[in-house]
Amino acid sequence: MNTFWNFPAATGGMINSINNAGLETFRGNAIESLTREVCQNSLDAVKDSTRPVVVEFHSFAADTKDFPNVYELKEVYLQCQKTWEGRNRKSEDFLKQALTLINQPKINMLRISDFNTKGLEGARNGELGSPWSSLVKEAGSSNKDESSGGSFGIGKSAPFLNSNLRTLFYSSLDASGYHSHIGVANIMSFRKENDQITLGNGYYTYNEKSLAIPGEVLLDSNYKRTESGTDIFISAFEPSGDWEKEIIKSVLHNFFITVLNNKLVVKINTLEINQDNIQQLIMDLEDNEENQYLKNYIQLLISDKAIKVPYPAKQYKHGISFEEGEATLYMLNGEDLNRRVLMTRKTGMRIFEQKNISGSISFTGVLMITGTNMNNIFKQMENPAHNEWSHERYEKNPNLAKKIYAELRSFIRNAVKEHYQEKITDSMDAVGLSDFLPNKNLMDSGVNKTESLNSTIKHIITKEKKEAPKKRKVSKSRDLNVEEIDEQLAGEFGITPTGDQGGNGTGTHGDGTTTNGGGSTDQGGQNEVNPDTTGETDKKRERKPSKDPITIKQRYACVERENGKYSFFISPKKSLPSGRLVFKVMGEQSDYDLPIKNASSDDSNVIVEKFSSNTVYLNSIEANKGFVINVEVDYSDYCVMEVELYEN
Repeated sequence: MNTFWNFPAATGGMINSINNAGLETFRGNAIESLTREVCQNSLDAVKDSTRPVVVEFHSFAADTKDFPNVYELKEVYLQCQKTWEGRNRKSEDFLKQALTLINQPKINMLRISDFNTKGLEGARNGELGSPWSSLVKEAGSSNKDESSGGSFGIGKSAPFLNSNLRTLFYSSLDASGYHSHIGVANIMSFRKENDQITLGNGYYTYNEKSLAIPGEVLLDSNYKRTESGTDIFISAFEPSGDWEKEIIKSVLHNFFITVLNNKLVVKINTLEINQDNIQQLIMDLEDNEENQYLKNYIQLLISDKAIKVPYPAKQYKHGISFEEGEATLYMLNGEDLNRRVLMTRKTGMRIFEQKNISGSISFTGVLMITGTNMNNIFKQMENPAHNEWSHERYEKNPNLAKKIYAELRSFIRNAVKEHYQEKITDSMDAVGLSDFLPNKNLMDSGVNKTESLNSTIKHIITKEKKEAPKKRKVSKSRDLNVEEIDEQLAGEFGITPTGDQGGNGTGTHGDGTTTNGGGSTDQGGQNEVNPDTTGETDKKRERKPSKDPITIKQRYACVERENGKYSFFISPKKSLPSGRLVFKVMGEQSDYDLPIKNASSDDSNVIVEKFSSNTVYLNSIEANKGFVINVEVDYSDYCVMEVELYEN
């Protein structure tokens, strides 16, 4: 059979350079993206759901002379170089490297093979919409059903990103027993000798329709497929780091649920990750923050103390409904847990972690969406990289998707609080109260010790009790921006941070006999430090002249409780060339100053000049322009704080 590299002409169509939108989606984490996309695609093509899908990553070096029609492909790269010389620097750099690699005697290859899968059905005739056509020929197309993990048809770009020749070979044995292979070069348009411009993609084929070649591709001399499945050969596989370690990490972090449930086994050269060893592999990881979160999740899934909460049945407009249990929330509480819920869909692959649920409850959770209807809705909300949900991606009805997503988050928060929040009771044990009760033996001595009380009510005094405004609480999180502060306050406490905050008012303190007053015009309380005072400024305090505080909008959240770190979002109503922020802790009986150990701003235009006691001095503050001030206070527990802005 005559085989060749076929690069179809554009004939007036689009001309493509080396840049590719699909590739750019995964740039920056090429190995992790390769692992996630390949394993997910294999899980979507499972043949027998009672057995695990097996995915194998195997590296080897092939003789360049055995590379299919290598001299023809080398000529293509030379024509590309001639076409793009002086026109696109990125294309020139790629071609220079590609020509260097293809002239070497050996080419490093990575073979990715899956087993217990259906193979690339449709390869015999290249039927449009078939698995073969969707993977090899179609752009932005996916024929997967509603229960699958992928939906964009973009994940197939990830393997090309790991080839320094941008060239792959697909070899498959489908469920019907048909064996086929084809090469795909995802490079760039170039001018042929007949002056035609190509589309950019080329195929190692046997006819002008670029159909698959019957039979198996011979690249790995030590491997032969005997059961249905697909092999992907990545040519010029030249990763910069330890690729085996990166794949292992990606499997452990992204597919630990699937492996633990015996739905997936992954082999990386000589190492196998399976149901029996994944727990130990995770526990053996170094104790950084990312790995500790993973250990929390595996601890949850193997614990007999975990709580399982099914998502209730839901009914929405337009015939959308969820049956009870289409999603399940697994939770576990205990010390030093990550306070997060890992979100997954039907394949069990990690999507993202839902944070800002509760800063006061130490717990960990995993939400698994397994129902067909619910999986389909959230699948359409998912981005191409499969690490985010956004209601705006649900094109049919974004507002409905927003409601569905909001109710899911609310379900998670309510479940955590219902099962783990401390209950406040109406009674308690009065330890030591017996010391204040009468001695029964003395009362029975025969002496009349009866005392009388006047039971006549002379008059009733009523006093109106004004409900004190609720203080905003804070919760533990890290690296919070303004939006995350809002989400944390709204998620944990139901607080929507709105309105202006302008200090304590303009009245005078009451003396207990009047209802007038309610605040102080003093800009920092009696304990404010005069910045010009020398010596021990935390002890020598003097009152500064009274001034009215500037109206501001403010929000804050705790970043690190143990180290007393807080983030404050400040938005003033007035521009100030120089000003000061005065911080106070709100107590049960009185307010008091709290010494600030450190202060910084995230805005390069807002300069922290200095800080002293409970005051931070700033320059260049603009009206209605928010900025974040990070402060570290000398207090290692949660506290309710207040801040006021004054003009110097």
